Amino acid sequence: MHTSRTRIAAAMRLERPDRVPVMCQPALGFVLRQLPELDPIDVWHNHGGALARGFCEISRRFGFDGVLIPAVGAAPLDGRTVQRIDRKNPEGPVVYFRNGDSCLYCRNDLPRYTHAMPPEREIGDLDPAAIAEQLSYHPPSTRLRMQLAEGAAGRVAELTQARALLGPDVSLHGSLYSPEDYLIDLLGADGAMIALLTEPEKCRALLSKFARAVAGHAREQIAAGADALNVSAPWVGQSFISPHLYRDLIAPAQAVLVAVARAGGVPSYCHTCGAIGDRLEAIIDTGFDGIECLDPPPLGNVELADAVQRIGHRAFIKGNIDPVHVLLQGTPAQIRADVIRRLEIGMTARGFILGTACAIAPDTPAAHVALLRELAERYGRY
Repeated sequence: MHTSRTRIAAAMRLERPDRVPVMCQPALGFVLRQLPELDPIDVWHNHGGALARGFCEISRRFGFDGVLIPAVGAAPLDGRTVQRIDRKNPEGPVVYFRNGDSCLYCRNDLPRYTHAMPPEREIGDLDPAAIAEQLSYHPPSTRLRMQLAEGAAGRVAELTQARALLGPDVSLHGSLYSPEDYLIDLLGADGAMIALLTEPEKCRALLSKFARAVAGHAREQIAAGADALNVSAPWVGQSFISPHLYRDLIAPAQAVLVAVARAGGVPSYCHTCGAIGDRLEAIIDTGFDGIECLDPPPLGNVELADAVQRIGHRAFIKGNIDPVHVLLQGTPAQIRADVIRRLEIGMTARGFILGTACAIAPDTPAAHVALLRELAERYGRY
């Protein structure tokens, strides 16, 4: 008899569990909407374990077989840098920093950070030798950095906290940001795109150094007991780079993380959004054991049946319910029909995990999300 943890492990090993595992990634805004008692500042900085507690509670509430901690190692808010906090803003508390920056900690979205001075730099200003060996931040979104704790225990605190909350029978996944995310964070999207085309060798050297730093955090998460590692790589789709640039520059840096996961005995999988229909094989050729989101039209261009035929014998597939047009906006009957169809197709792959293509949108009705486990129990039995 499978537990949630062994069920997901079997799917990731391309073995057949008792039923299709269910594992969706809730957006931070969904967590905060479902758990309004949580303070957005506390969650973002994991004060008192709030980030781990929020994501674990969502998983428990909706019967997911696994929990992905989306950003591991958050540093507490440094009060020495804070000028004041406005808690009257209807969107969420706003922190004003002494250096002129500010951050709106949204109640239904990622924080929105405003810089007093533009943070982007030029490729000529970057020196690969100056890239630190240890990560100091994650880049979850454009111009948004999650600072990391300085101590080793703090850099994996969410994982140890989550395991204590979940017990031994739920799959727990750590997360990494792909090396190119750090390049884009420093140069901006336009600057990074130009640099990849005009300064490929320097970008290769920078990506290699970023990969070494991210690999160090990967090893820390594996040592802390992560059952798998999710590599967030939202910029590898067709809207940003060509398949050639992906294979030539991005994939070698990502392969460093794959190798670390493999050496640590845990699977790794690539999270990327949007249109990736022309590079499914390239992503798996990098060495990843699996892939998510596989956004279907109109969010992306991946049809599940096509993905199963092309890579379903080589890697596990996690997805690919449309989180907007189906789970958020659909009727219960439409959701049931869509999920049942995805189960039918997904179960023909060697390894399949049912989930949303990308994150559960903040305003998604809880009753819609609850349908997923119910339908997997009924129609996802092998």
